[in-house]
Amino acid sequence: MIDGWNTVTSTVEYTGVRVVVRRDTVRRSDQSLGTYEFTESDDGVRVVALDDRGRIALVEENVYACGQRLLMCPGGGCRPDEDPLAAAHRELSEEAGVRAAEVELLTMMWRMPAGARTREHLYLARGLSIGEHHRDASEADMELRWVDLEEAVTMCGDGRITEAGTLAAVLLTAQRTTARPGPLAAGANDDPVSAP
Repeated sequence: MIDGWNTVTSTVEYTGVRVVVRRDTVRRSDQSLGTYEFTESDDGVRVVALDDRGRIALVEENVYACGQRLLMCPGGGCRPDEDPLAAAHRELSEEAGVRAAEVELLTMMWRMPAGARTREHLYLARGLSIGEHHRDASEADMELRWVDLEEAVTMCGDGRITEAGTLAAVLLTAQRTTARPGPLAAGANDDPVSAP
């Protein structure tokens, strides 16, 4: 709780399979009252899988809630009581068929701090080996694409990548690494492929 703030009442308005909606009445440090409605759900992960050619794995899928087909780094929700690092390895394998010898934390971010009490853990994976993916039924339309990191940074700026965790993870990876463009020509990187 914020220093000087106190929760007066806290009510669960709705409980779903993956989300809880709460309404809290709070007394702020200046003694004014405020009402806050927000969701609670398990934390999530996004993983930038960077290969030795300077490319990253992106998955493209239909996302019902926003009504669009999005390009994202592999990721998803942590299972109850699942360590985020374990979730990162699991999601990378399930969605992209990728296993990584090294996975490091880029940062932790709040998904939507004013309306959701949920964190996103962003990881960078290297030392990749490619195998078979294990997608669930809701991911049947998912496609794997390998994109040069520098091209992915451009995609973050021109509207081709719009998912918040992916935006942050790609830009942090570009900042942290010295990856050079791979041998693929610009434009060729965008074609779906199954392996690097």
